[in-house]
Amino acid sequence: MNSTPHSIKRTAAAALLAGTAALTGLVLTPATAHAEPGRATGPFTWCPGQHQGFAGSGPGRPNWDWNTCHTYWWVYGEPGGNVAESVWEGALPPAEIPLENLTRPPFNCGLFFCQDPGGRYTVDPRIPAP
Repeated sequence: MNSTPHSIKRTAAAALLAGTAALTGLVLTPATAHAEPGRATGPFTWCPGQHQGFAGSGPGRPNWDWNTCHTYWWVYGEPGGNVAESVWEGALPPAEIPLENLTRPPFNCGLFFCQDPGGRYTVDPRIPAP
């Protein structure tokens, strides 16, 4: 009769061990990354003499010639920037970003009513006009 409680304990221990191993396998399995298409806002222009506060420091600071003007885009997600973590230098945004994820900054009208509030592009700026 003493062997029955011992076999129950052994079975329970084996089940607990198997459950722990299965849970560990689920927790430690690397997740499959699904790259979402990036977003971009721009274009912007920076020229020498303008405030450099947008640039930040470290990987956020563009690696470009600070003595000339630059046209750039803020890029979020893939593919990332080409001169900094989230700064894409160039007149055109990265080709990998779909049209619906491209936004343009509001037009600066000063004191007057603004006719162009910015927002999403309706025509892809990467395709040359006819």
